[in-house]
Amino acid sequence: MARNSKWIARVAMGAVAVTGVLASVGVANASPIAATGTATATTSSTVAYDCRTTVQQGFHPVAYSRGFDVTAPEAVTAGAEFDVTFDPTPITAFAQYNKTVTDVQVAYRIPRNAKVTSYSLVGGSGLGRAFTWVEERDGSLVVRSSGPYAGGVEFDLPSLAVHFKAGRSTGTISFAPGGKSYVEPGFGWFRYQPILDEWGPFQCVPDPAQPAVELATVKITG
Repeated sequence: MARNSKWIARVAMGAVAVTGVLASVGVANASPIAATGTATATTSSTVAYDCRTTVQQGFHPVAYSRGFDVTAPEAVTAGAEFDVTFDPTPITAFAQYNKTVTDVQVAYRIPRNAKVTSYSLVGGSGLGRAFTWVEERDGSLVVRSSGPYAGGVEFDLPSLAVHFKAGRSTGTISFAPGGKSYVEPGFGWFRYQPILDEWGPFQCVPDPAQPAVELATVKITG
């Protein structure tokens, strides 16, 4: 898992800053043959998000990126079942502007040519008493964690392990970050900003001005 990259975004009178741990873009590492007899690969990607947060009751833009490692088979036969694991890199909220963080969300888009049959959460660290769950929302699987998380302290959300069934037609299954609007974000949380003494959202969608990121691809063979 790639670690230790930061960004700080300063906004108007009360800047908001969050540390995101980033991975290199599109790096795939082949792994041994899986139990199903299919070779798997882990792809590390960085997703650029278009974000906003509130400062004195007004919304302000924030540039932000998140890293993901996704493990999937390189190819499956049409109609076959297979597993994909989505592993987000750890998070450390910048304490000066995020003293407390709650309701953390990260969304993964469900591909059109594969059916979700089951899913589970695996691992994670620094979660404390947080309740973490998965929900289906607007064509995505969303991992949500209640928190609270303290600013300046790293926490690592669980990986999302999904069991899929491939479509009946040959082609490519593309896995991508979810989120279509600030209201139903691809990534985000709710935070307490101590400088301004106010609570507000941090809401992100994949940046439409940037090239779309494929977290992983799986080829469907005949």
